[in-house]
Amino acid sequence: MGEFEKLFEKSLKEIRRGEVIKGRVVQVDDRNIYVDIGYKVEGILPKEELPEAKVGDEIKAVVLRFSRNGSPILSYRRYLEEKLTGFLKSCYEKGKFVTGTVVGKGEDAYVVDISGLKTLLPFKEASKNLREGKKIVAKIIELKREEGGLKVVLSQKDYIKAQEEKKKARLLARLKVGDIVEGRVIKIDPDKGITLLIGNALRAFLPLDELSWGRDRNPYNYAEIGERLRVKVKRIPKDGQFIFVSLKEMKENPWLKAEESIKKGQVLNGRVVEVKENGLIVEIMEGVEGYVPKEEISYDGTTFKKGDKVSALVLDFDPKRRKLILSIKRTLPKPWEEFLKKYPVGSKVVGTVEKIEGAKAFVKLDQNVYGMIHRSDLDWVKPGRVEDVLQVGQSLEFAVLGLDGKFVKLGLKQLKENPWEKVLNSYKVGDKVKLRVKSLHPFGAFLQFPEGVDGLLPISEIPKGTKLEEGQEVEVKIIELSPEKITLSMREEEKKEEIITTSSSDKGFTLGDILRKKMKI
Repeated sequence: MGEFEKLFEKSLKEIRRGEVIKGRVVQVDDRNIYVDIGYKVEGILPKEELPEAKVGDEIKAVVLRFSRNGSPILSYRRYLEEKLTGFLKSCYEKGKFVTGTVVGKGEDAYVVDISGLKTLLPFKEASKNLREGKKIVAKIIELKREEGGLKVVLSQKDYIKAQEEKKKARLLARLKVGDIVEGRVIKIDPDKGITLLIGNALRAFLPLDELSWGRDRNPYNYAEIGERLRVKVKRIPKDGQFIFVSLKEMKENPWLKAEESIKKGQVLNGRVVEVKENGLIVEIMEGVEGYVPKEEISYDGTTFKKGDKVSALVLDFDPKRRKLILSIKRTLPKPWEEFLKKYPVGSKVVGTVEKIEGAKAFVKLDQNVYGMIHRSDLDWVKPGRVEDVLQVGQSLEFAVLGLDGKFVKLGLKQLKENPWEKVLNSYKVGDKVKLRVKSLHPFGAFLQFPEGVDGLLPISEIPKGTKLEEGQEVEVKIIELSPEKITLSMREEEKKEEIITTSSSDKGFTLGDILRKKMKI
């Protein structure tokens, strides 16, 4: 064996597998880096492990094996792995964060360089929009040695969460109820409300009833995913996980505005927003709604549907209690007034008796118009009871006399000739007439004239001892005659003189008064 061969063999024996050696790059080609390791034998390092190496660079590497021609095969990656293994293992076991730089992007993961060691950061474990050259902080979620070397898998989730918690704590520290904040919509629940992310760290919840002062509770009418909203802080729970915010309070409370503009008795324009069994809900302005009771909707049973525009009269208004009672029908023409325009006083109308109450009867004239007739207007000779003339269900022709509240005032006697006018034209005071006794009473008797009217024969005008019977015909004298009143007497003039007295108890008349009347002075 020659001297050179012995020297070469000796050098090979001094280089061991797994040994870390130091060398200088002497040549670089497309596949390999050739390193002078000082033993007259150049080591070979795959270029992919140190792609930026150039001639003259000093490097360290681990001897992996020897080639067939005896050249040491080196690994820079293995050197880094062994150098970093302890550190990475400690970080992995203790859950500590490591830093690295994004140097590439594969099909499902980023390639991250940690002190020269290539690691993987799956897309699902990474923050959004990473790019090459971006420095990151992450945790090791997988660490194991494989045939090709050390496999390290990273995740940014814990770091991102930790940063969010710190940022959230800073936000909460300076946040107070009443503050205006801006957040990005990250979730919309049509049954609950809108979730926003404030400062990319703090979650805020916007409930449905805080969307608007009005009744629109559809969150999709107020925001879209990704949209930014300005809201007011309503409540900050102690746990700080969520804060509660309001969109409607970004506007003035409409009831405060309504307090200045709405007055009792005022007619307002609005829109029907809800139809209930017992009434309507009418929106006067955004956030201000009034209630129309069923009996205040219409006179004729007209109904309304959601969306209809209406005018309504304010019956009651209490802004502090958010109470607004309205009437639609009171803004409409009153049917009884319209009826009277169509059938003025003196007209004849047909109606049906619906009920009788005491001295009055109520008559249906139209769908929503009722008339009322009093016992005194049934006949010129007032009957004892309404039922003596009218019966429920009976249809008759009536005379229109005017209005009595919301009722049309009616009469029956006005359809006949007034017998009192005939009596006034046919008789005078002092006339003697023969009349039939119609009825007897403790105060006297009623006698009936041929014209159908009654005259009163007071008990004081019936001679003592005279007995009257109903149906009996007697001669009497008219002593008083006026419209709707006739007073009669059976006493003779001479006999009346006998009862003249000067007593002061004689109803205030003196003897002189009586004599003057007698002598017609």
